[in-house]
Amino acid sequence: MSDLLRLDATALALIAHDVAAVSDTDLDAPTPCAGWTVADLMSHMNERHEAVIASVLAPIGDHADNPRDDFARTAARWVVAMEQTGDVVHLPQRGPLATVTVLSIHFVDMLVHRWDLSRALSRPCPVPDRLTALALPIARSITAPGSALNGPDGVYRPPVEPDQPLPVLDAIAALLGRDPHWEPRRLVPGRTQQAINHGKG
Repeated sequence: MSDLLRLDATALALIAHDVAAVSDTDLDAPTPCAGWTVADLMSHMNERHEAVIASVLAPIGDHADNPRDDFARTAARWVVAMEQTGDVVHLPQRGPLATVTVLSIHFVDMLVHRWDLSRALSRPCPVPDRLTALALPIARSITAPGSALNGPDGVYRPPVEPDQPLPVLDAIAALLGRDPHWEPRRLVPGRTQQAINHGKG
């Protein structure tokens, strides 16, 4: 296993640990990803992982009743696929891309999606300083002006300019278009979460 894949697998293991702790009642909680619940976030990760994995490994036919219970298996399949793919990964709709580039982007994505999940559930998100120190310059690179990843056809929202100094992981999330100060709306008597999300009630 290369050092970069080992780094990516570490970020993936961190979020897999947190996903395993998600309860059934947590699945409908809103996240910093506009319009997405926790279940939507996990489904997105599973689907994107399997779409890439399919270029290397045979697809799987059986799936759990919710995305939480599929995540650990999909994460393990990702690591195996990245070990076997060689120097190039064939991405759906984007074509071939250097494996080192895919792993670098995925490493940052997993840290930020873990931040999304932690914010959604108001849980701590400790990350070793070594990981955030490596992730920050990657995040700056992939969201810099001219990057195909945050252009009109990109995968990220425009970076959010912080109004004050931020912890490193919050700064990385802001680079990938998250509001670093986002927190879940709190329920008040007589209002449902759905009503709050839509500004009604």
